[in-house]
Amino acid sequence: MDELLISQKSVSDLSDKIDKSEETFCSGLFLSARWFVVSQVNRQGINFIVLPDRDSAEYCSSDLYNLIDGDRVFFLPDSGKKIEKSNYKSSLGVQRTSSIGKIMEYDGAEQLFFVTYPEALEEPVPEVVGNGASVFRIREGDSYDRDVLIDKLFSMGFTRVDFVSEPGQYAVRGALVDIFSYSWNNPYRISFFGDEVDGISVFDCNSQLSKEKLSEVEIFADLSADGDAEGKTVSVTELLPESTLVWLDSSDM
Repeated sequence: MDELLISQKSVSDLSDKIDKSEETFCSGLFLSARWFVVSQVNRQGINFIVLPDRDSAEYCSSDLYNLIDGDRVFFLPDSGKKIEKSNYKSSLGVQRTSSIGKIMEYDGAEQLFFVTYPEALEEPVPEVVGNGASVFRIREGDSYDRDVLIDKLFSMGFTRVDFVSEPGQYAVRGALVDIFSYSWNNPYRISFFGDEVDGISVFDCNSQLSKEKLSEVEIFADLSADGDAEGKTVSVTELLPESTLVWLDSSDM
């Protein structure tokens, strides 16, 4: 275990040690200094950071959001099943689904950071997540039979309502289909011209006003469910590529 000061050279030395060894130990780093070092290690691929509990993982995520440019930091919490229904519980579910979805679609082209903790890793996801059956894309200009789309949403566990207000709901009004995906904090509005997707936008549930136009969206099923149709599940870690770099808060973990 070498003693290093935080500098460009020491970070470069750490990167070399990681590339040459299956295990590398660092000591003497406290609080945000740990995440500063992690953010500076120039290594392509997924960085999977495991902290002792949810609070410490949230603090780490907050630090990394400020240290790393671009949308490359993801907080992977548990689904909040033990929490009474609330906006916080809904937020946990959205963040979990968004993170798992990002792992599923990862192509190795950039450096990403996922922050989690044991309780979140112990919670399994439906086996269908691994083969992509829990997500589908809708693109502007593509053609969709709306009856087929509605059947797809139903098979993914979505509930039809008059007006969407929370993840897992959809509404149909004439040429408009509103879908509240489990992976986003606001719902999508899909407008059709016949069977062609004429436009896609993010909108506010309360005001019903459009906030942002999109060219395509990904609709995710509930990845916090207990299993697929046959009750089969997999571990989140089984979805990670073999090249994943795992950071542990201490050697005890």
